[in-house]
Amino acid sequence: MIYEFSTKDMSDLLHDDLSTIQDNEGTNTEVVLTTPTTESIFPCRVIDTPLESVNNTDNAIPIRKTFQVSIEHWDNKQRICMEMADNTDKKLQKRNFIRTNSSPIVFDQITKKYKFITTYEVRYNVLTNSFCYIR
Repeated sequence: MIYEFSTKDMSDLLHDDLSTIQDNEGTNTEVVLTTPTTESIFPCRVIDTPLESVNNTDNAIPIRKTFQVSIEHWDNKQRICMEMADNTDKKLQKRNFIRTNSSPIVFDQITKKYKFITTYEVRYNVLTNSFCYIR
């Protein structure tokens, strides 16, 4: 039976994987799905909604998809944001994700924290239920 991996499945998988990262020794970093507020716990990662595109179909059934997702890394210090992104890279590389883009680090006036956004891509093969390298 073919399992069609959905956008929600991808978001759940990313949340589970990224929740295990300890940017500060002994403490798992908070992972959320919405923009942090002044009440949020920092440091934190924000998983933006994954973008899903179908690459191949067979009888209108998707057999290969590409997922792209942006992860925001938030902290008091720019350097910590960069370290967090490196830790995200290492974790996602285990599932064959590659970083395809990074944005400049920006300071958020509301939270008084820095934000560094990195974007990742991976291909999902429905027939093998596995993630494949893009390049």
